[in-house]
Amino acid sequence: MFDNNVIEEKRGMVFSTDLMMALIIITVVLGVSADAMDNVGSQIQDYCYANSLDRITTAAADMMIKDPGEPENWEELGNFDGVIPGLADVDQLNKGVTQKTLSLQKIKCLKENYDELMKGKILPPYCDSSLTICPVDSSIEPVAMGKISTSASDIIVINRTVLCNFYNANIIVCMNPMKCNSNTPQPKQEGYICPHQDKTGNHSHIWVDYPNKKSGWTCHPFRVTQDMLNSGDFYLMTDPSYVTDNSAVWIIDSPENITKETNHFKNQPILLNDVIKNCIGNKSTCILWLHVFSSGTTQKAFNTYLTVYPKGTSVETVKIQYLNPQPCYFIFKVST
Repeated sequence: MFDNNVIEEKRGMVFSTDLMMALIIITVVLGVSADAMDNVGSQIQDYCYANSLDRITTAAADMMIKDPGEPENWEELGNFDGVIPGLADVDQLNKGVTQKTLSLQKIKCLKENYDELMKGKILPPYCDSSLTICPVDSSIEPVAMGKISTSASDIIVINRTVLCNFYNANIIVCMNPMKCNSNTPQPKQEGYICPHQDKTGNHSHIWVDYPNKKSGWTCHPFRVTQDMLNSGDFYLMTDPSYVTDNSAVWIIDSPENITKETNHFKNQPILLNDVIKNCIGNKSTCILWLHVFSSGTTQKAFNTYLTVYPKGTSVETVKIQYLNPQPCYFIFKVST
């Protein structure tokens, strides 16, 4: 009887020990699993957060680069209620968005009102951001705006290549005389015909003809307003900038005030404000003509540009390479 009791007690002790060990193992496994689940959950949360911030940043960059904003002229309004800013340039001539080309006026307006225009419009209010438009040409000053805290742990960076007309130059007239032919009369251009005529009423400005090596004229009309004259500087430029054709001359006049007085090129941009002012007089708007004479020698051929820059633009920045938009880096950073 005694032996049986002892055996039963031993069996009970073994069962209790086994149960305790099993419980310990289960507790350890559950603890490790819980910790692993916490880590996995934290990683999933971090991934979702980073992925969400990445999507927000990418969408904001796309909106600014590809869209001119709503309304398209938002940078001119002054009141930004209901405005959604975009930086894409609008081609006023073709009434469309110029792909990947940014408007300098929109960039300047965004810089002056960055937080007001970005938070709650382009980005959620809790996001901080910065934007830098950095030209590939190091001689052009970058435009930077916005600020991100140096203590921010999560920063998403978008770097795109875009175009921007940093000098805001507009080409009013572009002449390529190689396309002219003296065997054909000068056609109407924008509804106008060169006003220069001889005593018999025939056109005296016969087209230059490079294929047949005949000297002559290239003529083109352009419209000028007092507002344009007050806000811009007009320059006459050539490509190449050094004109080797010694017979090359130019005239600017109007149908109401025709002149035969010619001017030689100076192998550098020529400021035309005074010439245009004398032609336009007190009129609010006027059609003027640019006439260029050249020898017809192919080796001495050159293109002529009539351009307008913002008033007060330094003559050092009036260069052929700046007539087209310049490539630059669009560097956009977002954090929370």
